[in-house]
Amino acid sequence: MNDHELILNRLYQLLRERNLSLNRLATLSGVRQSTLTSLESRPTGVPKADTLRLLCKALGISVHDFFDFPPYNEVEK
Repeated sequence: MNDHELILNRLYQLLRERNLSLNRLATLSGVRQSTLTSLESRPTGVPKADTLRLLCKALGISVHDFFDFPPYNEVEK
């Protein structure tokens, strides 16, 4: 799984947990709906750091918490 798929899956997981739609997240975060839609349609795109920070703030989590899942929280040996 590439970074785009991991990040998108994590975002969907957090939306399900909070019973939010992408449209509602756009409203809460101030990120344009078109920006979130384009994340879905670009197979290699990942959100910019400032966009991710806004999304995390709207979800009530830190960026650290967003990336607290495998493989991002695993130590490479």
